[in-house]
Amino acid sequence: MKELSPITDIYKKFPAKGDCIRYIEKIRWSNKPACPHCHSHRVSPMKREFRYHCNSCNVSFSVTVKTLFHNTRIPLQKWFAAIDLFIQNEKILSSRKLAEVLDINKDTAWTMIGRIREAKSEYGYLFAKIVETGEIFIKRKIRVE
Repeated sequence: MKELSPITDIYKKFPAKGDCIRYIEKIRWSNKPACPHCHSHRVSPMKREFRYHCNSCNVSFSVTVKTLFHNTRIPLQKWFAAIDLFIQNEKILSSRKLAEVLDINKDTAWTMIGRIREAKSEYGYLFAKIVETGEIFIKRKIRVE
């Protein structure tokens, strides 16, 4: 029997972008949005766009601002799967293998691995919370040939 890929497991848990956004909001803000620029909690939701408007500094933002997910075109589900694979296989995970598993370009996979490495130190709290939430990530090793 063929083992399911981590991306399939993630898509089962988070079928839509909104599910991923809500999960990150729960981790980052405890469901109490705060402006990443001025840290104000005086914000108004822009529901259709998964964004908020800060009533203090008058900017719009999403939960991904100042995180490894900022300005990415890659679906968040693939990011979650990449983080899981990276944590489980950090020493042996190549960008080619990640590209194969996630069905993305190898250059994109290389960029993702770089951002994930950077996130371990720069965005430590968010990264640690995503990683420690074992209920969403299936612990597995991938075969590297």
